[in-house]
Amino acid sequence: MAKFLITIFSIIFVSFAIFFSESNRETHSLFYVRGDDIHEIAKKDGSFGTAPAFFIVEKISIIENKIPTGEYEIKKNETAISVILKMISGKGVIRKLTIPEGHTVKMILDVINNNPLLFGKISESLQEASLAPDTYFYKFGDSKVSIIQKMKNQMEKIRIRFASENKTNLSCKDIMILASIIEKESGNIEEMKLISSVFHNRLKIKMRLQSDPTVIYALTEGYGKMDRNLTRQDLWFESPYNTYRNGGLPPTPICCPGVEAIKAAMNPERTDYFYFVAEKNKRKHIFSKEYNTHLKAIKAAKSAS
Repeated sequence: MAKFLITIFSIIFVSFAIFFSESNRETHSLFYVRGDDIHEIAKKDGSFGTAPAFFIVEKISIIENKIPTGEYEIKKNETAISVILKMISGKGVIRKLTIPEGHTVKMILDVINNNPLLFGKISESLQEASLAPDTYFYKFGDSKVSIIQKMKNQMEKIRIRFASENKTNLSCKDIMILASIIEKESGNIEEMKLISSVFHNRLKIKMRLQSDPTVIYALTEGYGKMDRNLTRQDLWFESPYNTYRNGGLPPTPICCPGVEAIKAAMNPERTDYFYFVAEKNKRKHIFSKEYNTHLKAIKAAKSAS
């Protein structure tokens, strides 16, 4: 410990004596450190190979070995001393990862696996709706598994938080399934309880839910996103997730729902609605009690300019 402190003070002294001048960079820049590759990475970056901070680190190996893996920032006019102390203390750049409501597990895995700042592999088989949509913070070098664990922990907290608020006859599992359908049907929070009422009303009389997102989930094998519109033929696609062919709820959720969709599934509006169709702009829906009224709403939605 004493040797390390002496080395630190020596570096600071050398820095003051030789490299106290400012970096004179026009703006801030980022560089990455991973294990013992600090100077090699710095040189590959093309900007910092001759910077005073890296010169000192390269010459004194005990410092190089004490620098944690991370992403660091050199600000405009920042001194070599500041850069070195920042690296030694591990004060790297904090980044954020936002997962939108309605993403499926496969979509979330795509986001994480395609992030070059996260390391490792995810070998765990994840269930739909086991990950909570939210904003998560991470640093270069964090494992992909650690991000997944944060999402799982957050979803578990949500489940526990709202478990006592379920006033319906549905189980917690079925609430999550219904919430995932509500989430995919509309991102408009103000409508979620109305949409929930339609599905609850249908479930009560054993009427098929006939939800397009369940068909899309089936057609895309759990990916949940298509680059084309559904056709009438698609509605006959054979799958336990197709709620046009099968009664009741699908076997699992079809996405990772947000808090508002979960609350809506537990607390639907009291209505007589059995149908809804998206308006032309798809921002809102038209709700109907009778099928004939619903057909008129569909016609009006299609003809709206």
